Amino acid sequence: NTFDNYEFSSTPMTATIMHRTTTTTMVDGKPHVTYSQAVHFLEKRNGKWQVVSNVSHPLSDAETLFYLEREWNDASMKNDVAWFERTYADEATDVSSRTGAVQTKAEVIADVKAPKSKLTMLELSGLHARVDGPIGVVTGINHAKGTDEKGMAFDRKISFTDTFVKRDGRWMV
Repeated sequence: NTFDNYEFSSTPMTATIMHRTTTTTMVDGKPHVTYSQAVHFLEKRNGKWQVVSNVSHPLSDAETLFYLEREWNDASMKNDVAWFERTYADEATDVSSRTGAVQTKAEVIADVKAPKSKLTMLELSGLHARVDGPIGVVTGINHAKGTDEKGMAFDRKISFTDTFVKRDGRWMV
């Protein structure tokens, strides 16, 4: 199990911690990934924090796709080549929000390795997901800030449609 995507909120006497749990098991010799979300409630009693309740539930496919969208932004901000290699299907195509050109997986990865722009912020909003069996479509807006290849600042909101396919128990672009 791995735990990530932590969110915290607190008052002087209470705290809430939420996180995602990713579990990978082998099914028919192939890795199968499942996700769940856990919520922990804490109270301060006699000066010490104590857990008073825990809840965990599996994430729906739509919720999983929302996490993947956030991971995609994180990977873009960090130029995380491994994320793109792992998460893009071999036949994936991408339309560059910068140039409008259609790119293959290899071209996307080449851009990640040698980025032409520097991102300082990516923020998702208005996410909607539709899932039909092994196909998922997410639409939304990505607010991007940074500097382009000429060092000029940009601040733009990009409407997007992302298509995912579920293979061997995991979602791929």
